[in-house]
Amino acid sequence: MQLAAIIVSLVLAVVGVALFGRAIAQIYRFVRLGQDVPAGTRTNDWTARTATVIREFLGHTRMNRWGVVGFAHWFVAIGFFSLVATLVNAFGQLFQADWMLPVIGHWLPYELFVEFIGTMTSLGILTLIVIRQLSHPRQPGRKSRFAGSNFGQAYFVESVILIIGLAIMTLRGLEGALAGVHHYEAAYFASYPLVLAFKGLSTGTLQNLVYLTAMIKIATSFIWMIVVSLRTDMGIAWHRFLAFPNIWFKRNADGATSLGALLPMTSGGKPIDFTDPGDDDVFGVSQVEQFSWKGLLDFSTCTECGRCQSQCPAWNTGKPLSPKLLIMALRDHAHAKAPYLLAGGGKSTEGEEKATADQLKDVPAAALAEAERPLIGTAEEGGVIDPDVLWSCTTCGACVEQCPVDIEHVDHILDMRRYQVMIESAFPSEAGTMLKNLEKKGNPWGLAKKQRLEWLKEVDFDIPVVGRDIDDLTDVEYLYWVGCAGALEDRAKKTTKAFAELL
Repeated sequence: MQLAAIIVSLVLAVVGVALFGRAIAQIYRFVRLGQDVPAGTRTNDWTARTATVIREFLGHTRMNRWGVVGFAHWFVAIGFFSLVATLVNAFGQLFQADWMLPVIGHWLPYELFVEFIGTMTSLGILTLIVIRQLSHPRQPGRKSRFAGSNFGQAYFVESVILIIGLAIMTLRGLEGALAGVHHYEAAYFASYPLVLAFKGLSTGTLQNLVYLTAMIKIATSFIWMIVVSLRTDMGIAWHRFLAFPNIWFKRNADGATSLGALLPMTSGGKPIDFTDPGDDDVFGVSQVEQFSWKGLLDFSTCTECGRCQSQCPAWNTGKPLSPKLLIMALRDHAHAKAPYLLAGGGKSTEGEEKATADQLKDVPAAALAEAERPLIGTAEEGGVIDPDVLWSCTTCGACVEQCPVDIEHVDHILDMRRYQVMIESAFPSEAGTMLKNLEKKGNPWGLAKKQRLEWLKEVDFDIPVVGRDIDDLTDVEYLYWVGCAGALEDRAKKTTKAFAELL
């Protein structure tokens, strides 16, 4: 038993570590396929960004909005990183059943920590498994936030965590039995029932059980590592690593939600000068590699939890948009196309192939086929994202507000819309009239510009107008920018007049 446990564990560990290192390099090269971002916009204020990551992880600031889900997930997340020492201990137990970590192995605070976190991690993942089952979309409809998620991958990850948690507690019980614990001790406060269960077994049997359980714990850990290393698009597993850089590189260093003013349109990592755009400037996004590297990192970080989906007004009113499914589609497309792009493939703005046939000869056929798919197009056209999906978004930002790993859905949707409007002139018919009116009259309704000040005649006090009544603003305390709706739309004008009266 001991020899078999040692061989199986070491082989899986060597293979797992080698593949994991390769996978990290693959993900780095994949993310670097994206466009640069303007200098300093994602790396300013290192101290604040680091504090944001620590606060969001340890405080679970987004997850804890979901009550028991956040509470259970906190222990699962903390257990994953803080119980690594128990994996080291399991390797030692392969060679000596009663081996414990030097210095801290029999230190009471450490033993109490392992007992508590090990127990709570196991209970936490059991809670999340039950919640997933209760939310499983067994019937047609959109009520489950998990609708469209990869359930097979989720079950695999949840099973791995549960097996490891149970193995940790089983080893604690075996350790107590081997150590001759005959009465309750604080160091075994959670595993004491297991200590009693194993108490009557012989030393040889206990040792074999230690070898077996340690092997199960190690094998499960490295089988997980092997599987996720071979599937770098398995966001439900990789989010536990990628969430940290994704949060660190979020739009606002102070941790504020990535909403607000539209980001400047960039090309090649630099804002576009619309007074004199370059010949090679790309307006918006029409190919997945035209997203920024932060966009590609966003796609890979999605854990398919569905919180964005559950809060999306488009999804909840029967529209085709699900923020989660959109990000998943972009992720799957980007990863499938990556071999083609890494080989030098890609299309110019004129649609010409950049790489030679010789450069692409070793690219898998599946990647070449994926490269031919339009990023935006109907199902009949083979498109990755249907135009109706793009135009269903109200840009309310609920998805960004809810995402526990700070994915910036709205920015990516708007980047694709920008290309559709500015290059393809493809948008809902209702928008066509609005855009023409904006171009010709400066307002969405196509009303005459002189009507902007008509509301001034409907109040019984004088309102000075910049450029007409006053030129110098030094004596003006407030400048009221009314806007199109406030000046021209009948219902909005009521608010405008009331606010002007207050001022």
